[in-house]
Amino acid sequence: MKTILERIDTRYGSNNCHAYSNGNTLPYTGTPFGMNYFVPQTTDNQGTWFFNPTIPIFQGIRLTHQASPWIGDYAWLLLTPVTGNITQSSLYHRQSSYRPNEATFNPHHLAIHSERYQITTELTPTTYGACLKVNSVRQQELSLFLHSEKGSSFEQIDPYSLRGYVQDVTETTRKPITLYVHLRFDKPIAAVSQLETDTVIEFASPDIEVQLGTSYISYDQASFNTPNLPFEDCKNQAKEDWNHYLHRFDLVDDGGYDTRMFHHALYRTFLFPQTFYELDPKGQEIHLDLASNQVRLGKFFTNNGFWDTFRTSFPLFAFVAPEQYTAFLEGFLHFYQETGYLPKWLAPDERGMMPGTLIDGVIADACTKHIAPQLHEQLFSAMLDTAEKTDPNNIFGRHGADTYKQLGYLPYTQFHESVSHTIDYTYSDFCIATVAEALGHHGTAEEYKKQAQNYRHLFDPKTGYLRAKDENGNWRPNFSPYSWGQDYAECSSIQASLGILHDIDGLKHIMGGDTAFTDYLIQLCNSKPLFEVTGYGYEIHEMSEMARQNFGQLAISNQPSFHIPYLFQKSLHPEYTSLLIKSIRQESFQPDFDAYPGDEDNGSMSAWYIFSCLGFYPLCPGKSEYVCGVPHFPQLKVYLPTTDKWLTITSHDNYPHFNFVKEITLDGKPVSSFSHTELLATRHLDVTLSWLPA
Repeated sequence: MKTILERIDTRYGSNNCHAYSNGNTLPYTGTPFGMNYFVPQTTDNQGTWFFNPTIPIFQGIRLTHQASPWIGDYAWLLLTPVTGNITQSSLYHRQSSYRPNEATFNPHHLAIHSERYQITTELTPTTYGACLKVNSVRQQELSLFLHSEKGSSFEQIDPYSLRGYVQDVTETTRKPITLYVHLRFDKPIAAVSQLETDTVIEFASPDIEVQLGTSYISYDQASFNTPNLPFEDCKNQAKEDWNHYLHRFDLVDDGGYDTRMFHHALYRTFLFPQTFYELDPKGQEIHLDLASNQVRLGKFFTNNGFWDTFRTSFPLFAFVAPEQYTAFLEGFLHFYQETGYLPKWLAPDERGMMPGTLIDGVIADACTKHIAPQLHEQLFSAMLDTAEKTDPNNIFGRHGADTYKQLGYLPYTQFHESVSHTIDYTYSDFCIATVAEALGHHGTAEEYKKQAQNYRHLFDPKTGYLRAKDENGNWRPNFSPYSWGQDYAECSSIQASLGILHDIDGLKHIMGGDTAFTDYLIQLCNSKPLFEVTGYGYEIHEMSEMARQNFGQLAISNQPSFHIPYLFQKSLHPEYTSLLIKSIRQESFQPDFDAYPGDEDNGSMSAWYIFSCLGFYPLCPGKSEYVCGVPHFPQLKVYLPTTDKWLTITSHDNYPHFNFVKEITLDGKPVSSFSHTELLATRHLDVTLSWLPA
């Protein structure tokens, strides 16, 4: 019988193209939060969509750092085992077919059989490298091609070893970045040659084992990072690394439900952010400072977009992996110390993408949940400093911070996606106020509490939506609530107007009260999934996904809508939450290549799914409150590292047609919401379902 790890098929969500996303995932084989991941490449003519599960072509195993196809890869290397004499340099002439249904795609183990060459290639990962096992079924002598797009060089250093590098440049600072690579073989190298820009390593053997190490620091560090283990030992270590996290969830009773999607979501959540620091021979943590290209002490992490992950991924880490959360905060603090700004979208340096500085939510959530208290004062200073200055290049920090301070909003005449930026700035203001209050900086707390109300400047009582203004306070003309883009990031005013996570009561008030707020939510769900391409000029994939899902204007395919089903808990019809969550779980998530309703950005959509299976949700990171949803499984246990105890979540009368929550209790006490502290102190969370609302 296969273990949980062996049942995870990493290809879920990987059937995608530029125009439509079923997750936009890659089938990463790697360790949790590893520095590199490994993916079979099926094509080299679709840009960043270099793997598709329906294409039975194998061009090699790609060592990749691609967090998203919209971000792209960097410092990557393709390894292709072949036999025979290959005289043409193109990947097309080198590629082979393979049988996808016979391949192994697990988090800890990748195995592919090349039909053309009759070679079986296996890989198992380490944090900084991998072990490979390559076997020629025909007992022919093997060769290994090393290919990179932006330049690489390799040299033999002894009869069994090769070292080299892959060159790239950082996206923002355009500074050089080098991935140093060390390759150690169990058989002697027969020859090393070049085929145009590719390195060819030949062996007088039909089978080889390869130990691969990488470093952003130096050749010596890459050698130090190279695993010194046989393949099976390396594989067992990778199993342990994954089970360390996967076994924090114990499905005591799955009730006959398919558990594959849940376990896949766990795998996805524990991939990001990725490690970007190393351990030197003395055991010191060191990393490449991307701003100065110098080696510094301390942790560092990358490949993370906070606009996505602050909502669900980090709240899940707070719950089940607080020790890793602490490590992440250390790394993000180092980024601030080296650049003068907290990060927004790292890959590997700051990309400057998406509105806001939503790492503020990550810090505020850590503060309210008492994670890494020793860092809170430094992180608060970093939050405040980042919020109060403007990067002249509009890459780091808040765009137009000085204008926002002056007007209380960003004018559409000067700033793209001005409404979304303003919404996110007000949320960050709330986060700064929250941390300031906790640390006793009461003057700053009051100042930022006031700024957190700035969203009100953009509320138009005539239309009932948040709208864009110019610097003189005039509304943008020709308003349509169905218009996407322009003033809104990947949504329309219909979704964006509900983005006031930190002040739902205030939002309800300006909308006209509880009845008006409830009616807004109901109308949003019952509307047609109409959209206008105004701001983009073409149909972006998020529009297509909303239309296909057919959940009205509830665009669950993208982050601005993640919290909307749970807003019903703050309405006159809280019972609608469970109905929506069960429908979305059933219709929008499935264990196959089309797994997700939209982009699974850095684990954020997977973490949404996990919370929506557990039966509660962090509506506003930075507040300690969880609102209630509906559990998926009859019984699930979750390990809580903070208390070193297990929480048992039991769903009574969990029938497919029972869509409503009758009662929720924490250790027998009825609740409708609860705090993080209360949850950690709870041993039994019981939910009773019913056919009709009680």
